[in-house]
Amino acid sequence: SSGINAEWPLRPGDKVEQRQLDYFHCMATKIKKVWKGHYVRKNVYDYYAMKKYLGALEEKNQLVRERLREYEQEMKKREELEAEVKELEKYDKYARSCHYMMSTQVKPGVFVKDNEPSVFEEQIKAVFPKDLSKKKNKWHKTGTSKTVDNSTYELPPLKRVQGPFKNPSVVYMQRYKSLKPTLKVQTDFNTEDVAKEKRKKYRLRLCVDTTA
Repeated sequence: SSGINAEWPLRPGDKVEQRQLDYFHCMATKIKKVWKGHYVRKNVYDYYAMKKYLGALEEKNQLVRERLREYEQEMKKREELEAEVKELEKYDKYARSCHYMMSTQVKPGVFVKDNEPSVFEEQIKAVFPKDLSKKKNKWHKTGTSKTVDNSTYELPPLKRVQGPFKNPSVVYMQRYKSLKPTLKVQTDFNTEDVAKEKRKKYRLRLCVDTTA
């Protein structure tokens, strides 16, 4: 009977119902597609919210780039300034080490050419002390004259007695006490070698006596 029903043609009414069902299914699919797209764009993936977020992110990235660029320029300037300071310190140190090559009242220095003033000598005068003999001596002067030689200087007196010291009698007893060396001190350093040499001579003498 199933084979007869399968081969039996549909009635005109059945064809109309089938077409209506197909149409309804097609419309339901379109409605579902539109609704699903609307739901996803509104709740799951909001296009306008994402566009706004990306715009704000781009502005923030631009601001961060500008700040990083400013920081980089500032660090470069600082490094250049530090390098310049180090170079100046190195130059001043070299100029300070060349003070003995400056010009004197009798003879021009090695940096002078054709009796023209040298810029390097001016730099040496700027970094090196002009007069080292003006340091004040803290020792007390015994004389009243202004021109005092080194022999007139004396050391300042001690403010307090240094100590504590031992009793003089204890120091005397410790200095003149009798010597009591230990066995290690009394023993010769070459005692073992001397003993071996003596034993060797004794054996040699015994050999000579037995042969005789």
